[in-house]
Amino acid sequence: MSKTVSGNHVMASGFPAGAGGRPRGAVCFTFDDYHGGNWLNALPLFRKYNAHVTFFIVGEITPEKAEVMKQLQAAGHTIGLHTLHHRCAPPFIREHGETRYIEEEITPQLNACREYGLAVRSFAFPNNLHDEECDRMLAPFFDHLRAGRASAETALYYPLKTMPDKCCLKGTGIGAYYNSRLSDLKNGIARAGETDSVLVFFSHNIGPREKITPIDTPVEWLEELLAHAGGLNIRMAGFDELDDLKLSIQESSYASGGRADN
Repeated sequence: MSKTVSGNHVMASGFPAGAGGRPRGAVCFTFDDYHGGNWLNALPLFRKYNAHVTFFIVGEITPEKAEVMKQLQAAGHTIGLHTLHHRCAPPFIREHGETRYIEEEITPQLNACREYGLAVRSFAFPNNLHDEECDRMLAPFFDHLRAGRASAETALYYPLKTMPDKCCLKGTGIGAYYNSRLSDLKNGIARAGETDSVLVFFSHNIGPREKITPIDTPVEWLEELLAHAGGLNIRMAGFDELDDLKLSIQESSYASGGRADN
């Protein structure tokens, strides 16, 4: 993890600390499917706000796609997988079994990532559909799983200090399809900081409002959300950073005699 940040200093964990003391909470912006060109176009925006995000890749990992994935990782972002054919896990497994799902949806992508030297530790369920059996099935392959909930009003918060080492994090959708309201999303970010928790968002493409679909994030909104989180001194982390982040919180708590920082 890079420890070079313009402006504010950096804590030992590698996460930025602003004038208000150590950062509190974390927001995980995640983007599904594959929109390589627009994702690369968004890198300067993420860099502007010192934000790391997560991209979940669907489909065959071609040489061209692998190159984009490497560029995203090199910029500090997390790369995860999203299955080969975007088949929903629970109904497929009920009909065909776990072994076939792994063989047809998971293994081909993992093998391709190994071939191209891409380290992948995270996975997002197609259409956010999962159950406990699906989580158990994928635990040997991935450290972090993501599903979702549509409404910001029912967003889930995961306290950093007690977040399990392996769990499925449910995200809140950003986009017109999810009835997103910018004010709700900003309130959710603020609450993540107040509770020192992780809040996950999911979306797909990134671009100007007039050029995207209802399941995508308007770049205008994205910048407002990044600026809002940064102004509140809330981390913007990729899934690969969550383990280190959790460890830094625990170490900070131990150093202060078990008390949370005020």
